[in-house]
Order: sequence, then structure tokens, then C-alpha cells
Amino acid sequence: MTLSGNILITGGSGTLGHAIVRTALQEAWDCAITIYSRSELRQAQMRQRYPGLRYVLGDVRDYDRLQAAVTGHDVVIHAAAVKRIPEAEQQPVNCYETNVVGSMNVARACIAGGVKRCIGISTDKSCRAITAYGASKLAMEKLFQAQPISQCIFTLVRYGNVVASNGSVIPLWRQQAKEGKPVTITDPEATRFWMGESEAVRLIEDAAFNGMGTIRVPKMRSLSLAELAATVAPDAPIISTGYRSIEKKHEDLVHTDEAAESLDGYYLIRASGTTGHSYTSYDAPRLMPAAFRAMLSEAEAHE
Repeated sequence: MTLSGNILITGGSGTLGHAIVRTALQEAWDCAITIYSRSELRQAQMRQRYPGLRYVLGDVRDYDRLQAAVTGHDVVIHAAAVKRIPEAEQQPVNCYETNVVGSMNVARACIAGGVKRCIGISTDKSCRAITAYGASKLAMEKLFQAQPISQCIFTLVRYGNVVASNGSVIPLWRQQAKEGKPVTITDPEATRFWMGESEAVRLIEDAAFNGMGTIRVPKMRSLSLAELAATVAPDAPIISTGYRSIEKKHEDLVHTDEAAESLDGYYLIRASGTTGHSYTSYDAPRLMPAAFRAMLSEAEAHE
């Protein structure tokens, strides 16, 4: 099932917003899309590529402007977030105001504006959170799950890295290799989850039709950072730099204390209950280099 009606995407001028718009146009979704974001430059660049959309400059921290923008929409995809871990550790108030207060504003605006569905975009960092960013996304999940029964159904997705998303290390590693320099890696043995842009969009579509307060978590594949470097910068030497801030060696998508049901290809987490499921990047199936290169080609074809 594809999304339809009037769709607003917070943080919509980022990588995920572009992927959603591209998919909607390619598959001829029966919808009209509004991009709500605070970057003038990114909106201007996106407008050149997709002039048929509606664009609203605004910040999710500004409730009044957000509420005015949301009103009249059927679906809201909440992708706006402060995401860079070192900066979130150094300036946690900014992270909290966007990721927690901003998410509270989104929930309030959706209920006040008569929105039917709101899908929150979360991260593997929220599972067993140890960083300011992860904690802020965990709070967002709890906020959405705690919303009262109303016309608006709140659901969430939780996933790891999307290949070639903004802030990716891949362009940096390629440039280092091109210049004959070693590739700088925090920890070659660390593992991370990866998925393609089209997979992320499909996940959001599917989550939109799940039940109130659920979190849809794909059973993603993973790569060690050494395996990743060997795929995007083959034959380049590696230097381990150590972690930038507080980071896990292996990421978690589902923890044993969460109420997760294991289904075909994904987990569905509910607001309450217990489970014995655990899904980490160390134990997850490995992503084959050819599959990763296909994801990377998909992303770079649209840059």
C-alpha cells in the first residue's frame, strides 16, 4: 500500500525527504507533498529539482508555525532531527530542543490539525541508548507511544544507517584513498547496520499502516567498518582513530527488555509487554559487498 492524500515531511529537504519524493513521483502516488524544513539553501536546491511540491520554511521547535503548516494534511512523516553524535554530546540542549520538544510539537500539531497518520523516524541509537542523541530519540519514541487515542494514529520506524545519507563517511574515505592517504576509522572491528534509500522508504510506507504506538524495526544486515572501508576504498591502508565521543562498538535494533514480536523480515515493538528478542549488528547477517555497492549506486544515481 502506498501513502496518499496530503503529506507533510518535517526535515523534508534532507536525504530521506528526497528519497520519499523521488519514490512518490516514480510510483505515481496519489498525493501532494509539503516539505517543512529550516534550511533555506536545501529547500532552494530541492525546489529546482522538484518544483511541483509545496515548501514551507520552519522549525519543529516553533509550534505555531508548525501547527499552521500541518493543518489540512492527512499524513505527517516526522524526519526532522539533530543527528550528529559529537555535536549532540557537546550541545545536548540543542539536541533536546529539536528531537524531544520538536517531537512534542509535532504530536500536538498533528492532533490539533486533524492529521490521520503520523510516522516518526527513529534510530538504532535509541535502543539501549548511551548518547544524548540516542536518548533524545528514545524520548521521541516514548512520546509517540504515549499519545492519547484520537483521530491521529502515531507509529514509528527504527533503523540504522541509510547508505550515502548526509554526513556519511563514504565520501571522506574515497577522498582519502584518492589522495593516497590512509582511511581513518574509529574502530575497524565495530559493526553498523546498513540499508538502501528505497528500503527506508518502503519501511515507512509499511509502518504507516501498523497499529497505534508500534515501532517497526527491519531485520537489517550489517558490516564492520573494516569491511565497509574495503568495499568503498579497496586496497587503502587503515588507521584507527578511536571513537569520536561515546559510541557503541556494536549497535542494537531490539533489546531483550522491549515488547518486540518477531515477524517475517522485521520486529514490531509495542508500548508494553516483555520479550526475549535481541538484534545487534554483531549478530546480524552480514551485508555482502555486492549488495552494499548496489545500495550505494542507487543513492549516487540521484545526487
